[in-house]
Amino acid sequence: MANGVSFAAAESGENPFTQFELRYKSMCGIAGLSLRSEHPQAGDVVGEMLNRIVHRGPDSSGYYATPTGQAHLGFRRLAIRDLDARANQPMISASGKTAIIFNGEVYNSEALTKKFLGDFPLRTTGDTEVLLESIERYGIGVVDEFNGMFGLAVVDIASSRMRLVRDRMGKKPIFLYEQDGVVAFGSELRTLKPFGLEVDPSLANLFLHFGYFPSPYTFYKHTTQVEPGEIVELQNGEVVSRCRFHDFTDHAWSSEEVELDQLDSLLHDAVQLRKLSDVPLGAFLSGGVDSALVATHLRDEASEPTPTFTVAFADQKHNESYAAAETAKELSLPHEVIEINEQDLPNLANEFLDCYEQPYADTSGLVTMLLCRAVKQHVTVALSGDGGDEFFGGYARYSWFRKALMAQRLPSPVRSFAAMGVKQLDRVRGGRIARWLNAKDPAELYTEILRNWNATDQRDLIAVDRFQVEPVDIVRDVFDRVDADPLSQAACYDASFYIPDDLQVKLDRAAMRVALEVRCPLLDFRFANQGIGLRTASKYRGGLKSTLKKCLGRHLPPHVLNRPKHGFNVPLAAWLGGPMREFVGETLSQQCVRESGWLDSETIGSVWESFLAGKSQHAHSVWLLFNLSHHLTPESADARFTALAQAVGRREAA
Repeated sequence: MANGVSFAAAESGENPFTQFELRYKSMCGIAGLSLRSEHPQAGDVVGEMLNRIVHRGPDSSGYYATPTGQAHLGFRRLAIRDLDARANQPMISASGKTAIIFNGEVYNSEALTKKFLGDFPLRTTGDTEVLLESIERYGIGVVDEFNGMFGLAVVDIASSRMRLVRDRMGKKPIFLYEQDGVVAFGSELRTLKPFGLEVDPSLANLFLHFGYFPSPYTFYKHTTQVEPGEIVELQNGEVVSRCRFHDFTDHAWSSEEVELDQLDSLLHDAVQLRKLSDVPLGAFLSGGVDSALVATHLRDEASEPTPTFTVAFADQKHNESYAAAETAKELSLPHEVIEINEQDLPNLANEFLDCYEQPYADTSGLVTMLLCRAVKQHVTVALSGDGGDEFFGGYARYSWFRKALMAQRLPSPVRSFAAMGVKQLDRVRGGRIARWLNAKDPAELYTEILRNWNATDQRDLIAVDRFQVEPVDIVRDVFDRVDADPLSQAACYDASFYIPDDLQVKLDRAAMRVALEVRCPLLDFRFANQGIGLRTASKYRGGLKSTLKKCLGRHLPPHVLNRPKHGFNVPLAAWLGGPMREFVGETLSQQCVRESGWLDSETIGSVWESFLAGKSQHAHSVWLLFNLSHHLTPESADARFTALAQAVGRREAA
């Protein structure tokens, strides 16, 4: 281990660093360690971390340790292009100075080769080696040129200095555990839980408010996320520095107009780049604009028609399958409907809780899991329409925000009086609307619009001396740094947090759980930049997402454009009070809830009983409690993990 490469390969057993000719791209999972000092069990620890993410990369595994034994890299591979086992990672540079593990796909590797490597004799024709050699020659700053999705770790072999990098959109995750001379990292939190992660109640308010944990926060002490567009440097078992190579607050929001020809051309190129695959490829298709827009660019006379997939609910109010089928028919694309069996929901909910690893409240994750599981039976790569709402003004909450901003022009006493009146007139929604009316500024107003927990005051539920951070402070920080109108500031918040910490969490965990790669053309940064720069007045002229509808209108008839937006909404109240009722009730009343020391079990019981008594407006609050309650009991620490941490810590103390 301390003598350099220790590669546990793969099914072929071949050395991946010999000379060969190969085009290679893959999705995968990564894990590793940075240690203050060498430890004999470090390799076993990384091996167990990899065992926990086999689902992300079932095709092979790899391991490397630097000569000092202070940096360790682990890799699981899901092969997507040119399925040759010789390309398994970790990969060492031609000079032998640098090692890399890379989860994701960079679509512009050919352009990177021309710009940074020229006539350099590459051993492969894939993106991994291009990234590795470019970083070694020009420094870590070249990651700003990468167009794709990636979570990577690159190590200077002589010094064991390691840098972790996450793509600007947060498509690919990296979690960090840091304590006593040990920094561990992995693609999923489950790689870190054997260290004995401890719940941090002072951050639970973030989950209750947003329904997810905004980066860099997690539900656990000593554990963070690498932020989107961030470079984290590790050395000798410590986080040395954290800096951003990309931040949405640095963009010039609402500064220009957009040419539809250019927008359409950029999207076409983004889709064509993401169609490259040597395994079967398909696309998610709902009844909305975004997925339909992606689908319009799937048609290619030189290839077989790309199959499309959607889900169907028994509750017709939430069922978009008919609209999706109509879109597929207009585009002459094969289409399959995946029907949801609601009787399977209790089992699916249990799997949901495991899949998302920490409290996570986006109910569309249930649907996404079903969709990914079914789609994986047909294809290994799927295209998704995520990304249009944030950059092109598609969310209904933006309309609410615009209306509430007009109300903020009224004098404060008038708004306070109106707030008291609405609470009396509307017992269901009055309290929430009153908070909107009483908001002091646009940042506080948008924070209230984003609020998920509405059943009680959070302090009635969570007993802590103080919260580490308040939700409004996270939102206000974005608003303060964006020199634009409040609607652009709100969109910037969503691009900075909602996309990576909700939407991409939903897609990445659900898809990688079944070894399905999901690509999002609308999140190509070139296309997203068009939406960022588009003037707000133009963005909302003609209604929500009017610019993308104009683009879609070039390819589909008007009746397809004007359908109402649903998203992946689910009949949550019916599910919680029906097939999931017993499971949810048992989870909310379990012993760990009563004995947590910081959750008020009486408040939990009261909210649950109110919901059962017919107050369906509490359905989402019940779902939040259900998620939170399940994750209260920490996983037992693995003896190998604790032995490593304790040994390294003792050496420092000595």
